[in-house]
Amino acid sequence: MGGVLAKLRSLFFSKHLEIVLVGLANAGKTTFMHQLHSGKFVEEGPTVGLNVKVMQKGGVTTKIWDLGGQSQYRSEWSRYTRGCDVIIFVVDTQTPQDLPLVKKELHRLLEEPALAHLPLLVLANKIDLGPKFTQKELITGLNLDYIVDNPWLIIPVSAKEGTHVDQALEFLLKQAKS
Repeated sequence: MGGVLAKLRSLFFSKHLEIVLVGLANAGKTTFMHQLHSGKFVEEGPTVGLNVKVMQKGGVTTKIWDLGGQSQYRSEWSRYTRGCDVIIFVVDTQTPQDLPLVKKELHRLLEEPALAHLPLLVLANKIDLGPKFTQKELITGLNLDYIVDNPWLIIPVSAKEGTHVDQALEFLLKQAKS
C-alpha cells in the first residue's frame, strides 16, 4: 500500500528539470551525463547528433539532452535549449587553445533571446589530468564576467572519475521546477 501512495504522490508532487548539455566535441559531455545517470564511467565514442536520458534523483525527474559538439551540430544547439531549465556548458581543461572557439560558441548560444535568464553551469572538465588553466583564466577566456542576464557557476569536475559531480547535481536539483 505504501508503494502505491508513494507513486501517486510522485505523480502529483514531483519536480521536473530539463537540461541541455553542450560543449565542443570530446569535452566530456556524454561521460558527465553517464556519471549523473548511473554514477559510472562509460567509454563511448563521439556523440553523433544527440543522446537523451531521463533519470530520477532527489524527487526530481530530469531529462538530459546531450548534444553533439562537432561543428555541424552546433547550429542546432539553440533549437534544443529552448524550453530547457538549465544549460550545462562543458569545457575541456586540457585544450586551452580552444578557449576562443568555446567562447564564440557559448556567446552565440546565449544571444538567443529565449535563453535569457536561464542558469548556466560551466563544467571545467578533465581536472584529473591537471588543468591547463585556472578558474580565473576560464572566466576571462570565456568572458563570463560579461554574462549578466544568465546566472552562472563554474564547477571543476572530472566526469571520468566522478570528481565534483555531486556538486553539479546539487546545483541542478536546486533549479528544478514543480
